[in-house]
Amino acid sequence: MFSANLQETLGISCYEGAIVDAIPMVPDRLSYSEMYFDTFKYPSKWTENYDTYTAYRPDLCRAIISHMDNYKTRLPMLKKQTETLHEQFFSANNLINRFTNCGRKGFVVIMSR
Repeated sequence: MFSANLQETLGISCYEGAIVDAIPMVPDRLSYSEMYFDTFKYPSKWTENYDTYTAYRPDLCRAIISHMDNYKTRLPMLKKQTETLHEQFFSANNLINRFTNCGRKGFVVIMSR
C-alpha cells in the first residue's frame, strides 16, 4: 500500500490495507510521522513534488522491492503496527475512557447503547 499523499485524512486507507496484510509504505510527513513505525516510512522529500519524485524514483523502487522481497519477514512487524494503529488511533476506547474519567471528576456522563 503506497502513499505519496501531500494531504490525508488520518491515513485510513493505509490502515485498512494493513488490516489485510498489505505492507504500508508512507511518507514521513503529516500524521503518518506519528502513526507508523519507521520500517514503513520513507523520507518525505522523495515525493514532495514531481521533480523530487523523479530524482528519488530509484530509491522508491528499491524500497518497494525490498518490502516485496521481505514480505513474510515484515508480517510480525505489520501485526504490531496494525495493533498500535487500532489502539492509538482507530479505536474509541481512549475516548470512552476519557469520558468515563470525566464522570469521576464531578461531570455527569450519559452513555447509551
